[in-house]
Order: sequence, then structure tokens, then C-alpha cells
Amino acid sequence: MLKKLILLAALPLQLIAFEVKPWFYEFLEFQFTPGYTYRYYPDVEGGFNPTTYSSNDQLISLELGVSFLPNWDAQVETIFADTHKLSWGTQSAAAQFRYLWLDDVAGDPVSLTTGLSVRYVPTRSLRDVSTPYHSQLNFELHAAVGKEIDQYAEWIYRFFLYLGLGQANRGSPYLKPLLSVSGNIADRHRWEIFSEGYFGFGSKTQIDISRFDGYRDTKHHSVDLGAAYRYHFQIWGTLSFQYAYRVYAKAFPERAHTATVKYRLPFSIL
Repeated sequence: MLKKLILLAALPLQLIAFEVKPWFYEFLEFQFTPGYTYRYYPDVEGGFNPTTYSSNDQLISLELGVSFLPNWDAQVETIFADTHKLSWGTQSAAAQFRYLWLDDVAGDPVSLTTGLSVRYVPTRSLRDVSTPYHSQLNFELHAAVGKEIDQYAEWIYRFFLYLGLGQANRGSPYLKPLLSVSGNIADRHRWEIFSEGYFGFGSKTQIDISRFDGYRDTKHHSVDLGAAYRYHFQIWGTLSFQYAYRVYAKAFPERAHTATVKYRLPFSIL
């Protein structure tokens, strides 16, 4: 029990695909972000039928977001996947809405957002252990709180904590914590280190890989540690490279290596 509490406290990005940091982009400026992810895991902890199972996963994500009101943000996303079990196809599609309650850039002590996301997962994709969702419809209530340290009108450090509580249309709830620390050098070079967790509150501690149908009834745990580098092109957006390694897993793909490259392009239609 003590080990679990320590891991939860130390937690806290590939499982959390949306933008979740509690600072919004420019008002009415769209953010289009295509991305490519490669992930390899050598086995599934608690998996059987077969007892040894590995996968080389490729994912392509397309994200579009906009701050459509001064304190409101909306995002949509589609992810396509190719895995050991399934050839290229839609893994999930989702939408997210957030509200900015406090903004430390504007003088509040911290930045605080809350929001709701809804993710649809095709039944075909749910049959694959590489698909990290509970059921066809996954609802998440979430909050993020962060602090920005500025110097000469530019931020130099950011710290934030995110917590998501989810429930699918079937099965048990789940928890997603994320802790992130990032820095900014000359408003060009940006780095980040993070820890992400994913905890399901089901009762099953083993996974029948050949008859898998989502994580909704599984007591799964995972902790990923990672780092990212981003080059900021000013008005031309941001190119980012990210790597994460799964340091802990129960009833979930274990020892996963995940590498992601994304390009965020801002644009306006006004």
C-alpha cells in the first residue's frame, strides 16, 4: 500500500493526448498539431493467451484547438494506429472543453483550469491491448493547476499538476495524474520533464490477450517517466520531440518505450 501511495504522489504524455497545461494560446488563434508516435513494449504484465506478447505500435494523431472565448478552450482529435494485432485504422476520436478560472499571467496566484473530454473508441480497436481505453465512450472530468515564473516578459519556468477522473459507458472508473516541469531558453528552446500515471479501478488483475475487450474491468496501473524538447519558431509554431519510458506496470503493457514528434502550427481565419 505504501509503495502505491509513493508512486501516486510522485506521478504524474502519450496517454493524455490533448493539451492540458493550464495556460491557453492566443484568443481566436487555431492550433493544428499533427503528430507521429512509435511505441514498443516487450510484454504485457499479467497477460496470458499468449503469456508473452510484444508490439511495435505506430500512431498518427491530428489535433485542432482554439480558445473560442477569453476563458474557454476547445479541442478535437483523431488518432490512427497500426499495431501487432490491428492494421492501420482509427483508434479513437475525441473532443475536449476547458474553462480557465485563474490566470497567473494576468496576476492571479496560480493558473487553474477544469474541463471535460469525451472519447469514442471503435469496438475493433478495443480488442487490442495496445488501445489504452476502457470502453467505446470514455468521459473524463479533469483539472490542472500551474505556476509560471517570468523574466523580462517571457516565461522561464513552468510547473503544473493535472488530474483526470474518468468513467466509460461500461466498467470501473480510472484516474490519470500528470506532473510536469518545463523551461524556456531565449523563447526558442523549451524543455520538459514529466511523469504520467494511469490507474484503473476494476477487479481483474490478469489480461486475456486473445479475448481482450478494453480495460474497463481491469485493475491496471502504469507510470511513465519522460522528457521533451521543443523548438519554438515564433509565429511559425513549435516542433517537439518527446520520449517516455514505462517504469511501472500492472495488468498493462510493461517497459514501453514511446517516442513522439509533433508540429504545432498556429493560424487565424479572421
